[in-house]
Amino acid sequence: MAPSTAATRRKTAEGPVKAGRILKPKKEQTTIKVSSEGLELVFPDQPLEEVYGEPPAWSEGRQQLCDALPWFQCTQGGMYHNGGFCYGFLIDADGGTRSYLDEEVIITRIGGCCTKDSGGNLKLEKNQDLGDTLVKSIITSQNSKLAVGLVLGKFSWDLRGMISNVVIGRNNDVLARQVPHRYNVMDWFRITNVWFEKVGEKYGAKVRFEKLGLTKKSWWAAKDSPLPLPIEKRDFETKVEFIRCQGCSTESPRIYEQGWMCLQPECSAFWKIENAPPPTELTFHPDFLNVRSPPDPQIRSAHSLVPDLLSTLDGSASVSTSRFAWKGIVCPKCHKCIRRTFWRGWKCDDDSDLGQESCPFQMFMKMEELSLRAVLDDFELSPIKRPIPNDPKYSIAQEDMSCLPYQKLTYHLEGVGSITHFVSNREINTRDNGPDDLFVGIQREDLGLKRFRIKSSLVAGTLTSHFAVNYGMPYKYVVSVDSKGFDEAPEAISRVLGRLSWATEKAVLSCGGSYLPPNELLILGYFEGMKIGFHDDGESSLGPTIATFSLGAKATMSVRMKYKYFNGATRKVDATAAGTLLQDDPVLKNCDLENERRALKEKFDAGEISSEGYNTARQDLFKGRRGKEAPISVKMELHHGDMVVMHGENLQKYYEHSVAPENKMRFALTARFVKPDHLSKEEVQKGLVSLTPDQIYDGK
Repeated sequence: MAPSTAATRRKTAEGPVKAGRILKPKKEQTTIKVSSEGLELVFPDQPLEEVYGEPPAWSEGRQQLCDALPWFQCTQGGMYHNGGFCYGFLIDADGGTRSYLDEEVIITRIGGCCTKDSGGNLKLEKNQDLGDTLVKSIITSQNSKLAVGLVLGKFSWDLRGMISNVVIGRNNDVLARQVPHRYNVMDWFRITNVWFEKVGEKYGAKVRFEKLGLTKKSWWAAKDSPLPLPIEKRDFETKVEFIRCQGCSTESPRIYEQGWMCLQPECSAFWKIENAPPPTELTFHPDFLNVRSPPDPQIRSAHSLVPDLLSTLDGSASVSTSRFAWKGIVCPKCHKCIRRTFWRGWKCDDDSDLGQESCPFQMFMKMEELSLRAVLDDFELSPIKRPIPNDPKYSIAQEDMSCLPYQKLTYHLEGVGSITHFVSNREINTRDNGPDDLFVGIQREDLGLKRFRIKSSLVAGTLTSHFAVNYGMPYKYVVSVDSKGFDEAPEAISRVLGRLSWATEKAVLSCGGSYLPPNELLILGYFEGMKIGFHDDGESSLGPTIATFSLGAKATMSVRMKYKYFNGATRKVDATAAGTLLQDDPVLKNCDLENERRALKEKFDAGEISSEGYNTARQDLFKGRRGKEAPISVKMELHHGDMVVMHGENLQKYYEHSVAPENKMRFALTARFVKPDHLSKEEVQKGLVSLTPDQIYDGK
């Protein structure tokens, strides 16, 4: 019996189904077009047809989708693969030449090897073959009979064998229907065919997906389309014709109605019909579209299509702060993928885009306190005294005895500034109101810790990989953090400010600097697996000193020279190109080619060579060299109770630092002096500090 599918109906009503390339739609376009490389599917200027149902999960943002779906954790690109398997696939604006989508079958290109042309459309830049990582992952999933998840719109799929999960997005012009959201989870699919096609002068890989469950009508089907036939009435007898190539002895399926072609790129007969190039306009063979694979119980998915994380959380701190618990969930009310923006849980409408109806769902947990024993792996919670690290790869610290019982270590970066490490110990940590008590006290307070959107990120809407709240003067680093006045600060926060004020004064005065008391305190909270990458705190509104207090799990702090100062040029363009050289190269100690760059700079400063000659000489010096990241200059283990003070106007300008906690909960509390210029009276008022005598710290 012939299948009652959209593909068959379209062939009967409109002739052979032609394949085209989806171009990036222009904003002013109201019609749907495909490129001239295949048949143009042109729809009249009228509202798109409604779909039959609602997706089981959806998202308006890419990161929300990736946080909530374990089978699609790919913030860039259209395919999620891991460990040699493909788990998820996104169908969106550009499926490549000869793309196709109906209620049960999807044909699209396998991503990679592409660049964008002037119109923003993807163009194949190099050949794909069986050695390509993405292609291998698809084939491995197919051979292993693992399910793939697809997302439509910008769609994702879960490929762990032959089942795919599809999501449809608004930029998909092949469907010609109005899907409800930017990213829409479709269903599980199996991979039935992987082959290669000629695309211009290159060749690229294509894949055919087939919906796994054939008994239920797809939600993205046309609203008035008929229900699918029962399994017992489906046609599983139709087969795709395979022909063996006389040149390479490899079998290839007949995909196009115009004739059979060898689909092996290494063969001389590749992409030819009877030894001649195929016509520009190709149509899919009906059998290739209509063939359906019989049910196969061996095909399994690696995950749930829509995971249920909430039912597995018991509210204990060890569970609610673990790595998976700070990711995302699918809202049980509206089915939107939402991220965990709050320290204590989730709130659906907090992750909504403007103009979208809010959902009332929220879930906040009690968050029981974690003990130090749960986050510290050391045999003793705090050693009596830790030795000075003397790894020759990094700067060696100078120790002095002026701040006992702290071990005071100072790293001097020549001509830049200093970093002072106050190493804590058991004597300090176990005192009343000391670090041990503060670790518990901060957990008991509802500080309002929250994850915020990063201002400049490759993926729009990306959240920080830590929770934050600010007390005192407003501080706008890479994100805008909520700021509360010090008059709202709980006891534990005031005591931390007292400790950091003491450490700041001791470090700055010992270096001959001027002490500015902190008027701002930023609290960062880390769950398991969270960290903060390389960055600087060099805003013009800040004073020259930054002090940080560590509570909880051990962390590694690394300090390195910024890329452009290490290499003498920015990373945006090749260093040999005009305009990428630093106009004022400081030639810092231990930068790349330090001696050669210093000699040229001395000649230029002395007037021995012109500006043009100086630039030409530097271009010749850098010619043929690729820029690289600077090696780590200072590396410190930050233990529970430790404090670090970075001081120097140029330290944040020329250097950057990162903090990577061990996979346990940690708090980092950082105090700065924010210049009150250009701030309102209300903002200045927030930074007024009035510590009680008991909150002022004396170093013991």
